[in-house]
Amino acid sequence: MSLITEFSAYVRPHTDDIALALIATLLVIFGDTINDLARHLVRRQPVWLRVLVFIALCTFGYGMLSVWLTPLLESYLRTLSAGVFLLVVGGAFVLVGILAERYHSR
Repeated sequence: MSLITEFSAYVRPHTDDIALALIATLLVIFGDTINDLARHLVRRQPVWLRVLVFIALCTFGYGMLSVWLTPLLESYLRTLSAGVFLLVVGGAFVLVGILAERYHSR
């Protein structure tokens, strides 16, 4: 086995955790943007409705996004060959790091 194949075999059992980590991190990075959009959409509504919208968004919305998107990403990652898998996972974490730096240094 090549080094790439061995390392991929070591990492692949953690594909579900990798997918969840990527989705959760993206939700954290873009959470402020999503909240701002929701705030903009309900700004003229009564306070009780605005509160309900944010409760629903934060409790159910982000949870549902995590539950729905994680298996999609996981199933995609499982279709990749060893080398491409490592490249995509490594690239995704680098991209998420860059996005986090750009969005949170504003």
